[in-house]
Amino acid sequence: MRDEYDFSKAKKAKKSKDLKVIKTFRLDPEILNWLEVEGEKQGMGYQTFLNWFLRKSMDTNDSVEERLEKLEQTVFRKKA
Repeated sequence: MRDEYDFSKAKKAKKSKDLKVIKTFRLDPEILNWLEVEGEKQGMGYQTFLNWFLRKSMDTNDSVEERLEKLEQTVFRKKA
């Protein structure tokens, strides 16, 4: 072991939001085919498309109450 180490050229660690988790799961062939086709349409690989699609679904997964409130705000807009 050395007495000293030079870390001046060391790279910074990735931020935790940039980290990816490796997990194996099974998909039906037609699901994988759809992901590949849709990903290609969007100009991205199927894994990137799947991550984007799931994140979008997760972010827009409002409760019934939240969806009703948005609908009421749209339909019954109060004039100022």
